[in-house]
Parts: sequence; C-alpha cells; structure tokens
Amino acid sequence: MIDCVYLTGVFLFSMSGAIAATQKKLDWVGVTALALATALGGGTVRDIILNRNIFWLEQPEFIWVSVLGSFFTILYLRFLRAPNKSLLFFDAIGLAFFSILGAKITSELYSSIAIIVLLSLLTGVFGGVIRDVLSNQVPYLFRPSETLYSISALAGIIIYCLLNHFEMSSITVECLSIATIILIRIFSIYFNVTLPVIKTKI
Repeated sequence: MIDCVYLTGVFLFSMSGAIAATQKKLDWVGVTALALATALGGGTVRDIILNRNIFWLEQPEFIWVSVLGSFFTILYLRFLRAPNKSLLFFDAIGLAFFSILGAKITSELYSSIAIIVLLSLLTGVFGGVIRDVLSNQVPYLFRPSETLYSISALAGIIIYCLLNHFEMSSITVECLSIATIILIRIFSIYFNVTLPVIKTKI
C-alpha cells in the first residue's frame, strides 16, 4: 500500500516537472528529462548522502511511473488547458509524499531529529529545486513571495517525528504527516500566506 502511495507521489511530481517544461516550450525529450529530474532528484541526493543504494536503481518502477506521468501530461496538455495553479498543487502533493518518505527512510538509520528533518526536507524540496533551475526559474524554495513551501514540509516532518515518538502505527503516522503538508501548502496557496521578507538598511 505504501509503495502505491509513493508511486502516486512520483507520478504527480513528474507531472509538475512536465508542466514546467511545457511552459518553456521544450520538446518530448526535454519534458521527460525534466519530469524525471523532478520526481527522482531529491531522493537521489538523499541516498547519496546516506550512502544507500539509489532507490530507483533498486525499484525501476519509479522511473517508469515518472515517464508515464510526463507522457500523460504531454497528451493532456495537447488537448486541454491545465487547471489554474496545477503546477503548484501537483508540487504540493509531491512535496508531501517525498518529505515523509525521506523522514521514514532517514529515521530507520538515524535517531537525531536534526538529521531526520534536514534529509527529509532535502528529499522533499530538491526535486523541485532541480526542476526550477533547469527551467530557468528561481526555485520556489527561495522565492520571497512563495506561499509556505519549506514551512509546510517542515511542519509535516515535525508531526511525523512527534507521532513516531508515541509509537503510533506507521500508516497512521505517514498519512497524518502527509495530510499536514498538503493542507498547509494548499491553504497558503489559496489565501496567499507568505513569510515576511527580512528588511534591512543595507
């Protein structure tokens, strides 16, 4: 069941990459490459840091699902217009799934909250950073006008760590943590909630 959840996350994250690529008028190869980078980038960096086997080498279905997500997006956008802010919503779901997947994997190896939080955030946001950099955009992570991007992920990861401390069932912990990230991120998108910009005299 959990694999199905995260494969869905790969599919949706790859769609966000494909939408960004089509907005830049890339061809099929460019769209697929950007979708793969978005869906697999964060987890790849996490596994390299943790000195683990890279997840998509052991489970190549992640690659195929990502490619399928890019092809689906291309075909959909060929005939229909993408819903308003669809990239943000697909990115929100992908961010949630991969942040908590990062927390799950890291917590199996380390007990330090700082390490779990850092690598979970890296897993969740780095694919989006790669997508934005490759599409010549300032990453959502660094945009002062962006709506609670890393904050929503951080909140879900903290919920994950707290619920794990009370030894709740893994499915309950993961579902509640994922829901926290999605709800905070979508709420902030709808109501345009942002962090205050730091003002200095420089």
